[in-house]
Amino acid sequence: MKKLFTDNGFYIVYDKDMGEDIGDGFYFTFCYPGYEGVALLNELIRYGISAIALDITGSHKQGIRACVALVQRDQFPDLKARLEAFHKDHPVK
Repeated sequence: MKKLFTDNGFYIVYDKDMGEDIGDGFYFTFCYPGYEGVALLNELIRYGISAIALDITGSHKQGIRACVALVQRDQFPDLKARLEAFHKDHPVK
């Protein structure tokens, strides 16, 4: 799921844990160039993608926290299409 996001211009906010690359778990954090957490969240909702903004988790970094646990593999094609549409509509400069 993380790769679907990074392939479409998103980047991982918390990519290290004690100096080591993070593994895949129940959630991951991401952002998109030119957006802060809440603004990105509001824009992603228009594409049918929901998550929570990092600021409500106590983070000092901007971004979004996506839960992986409830997304089934058969939903990946739909997520991919939505992320591709978002990326097309919001090209990274």
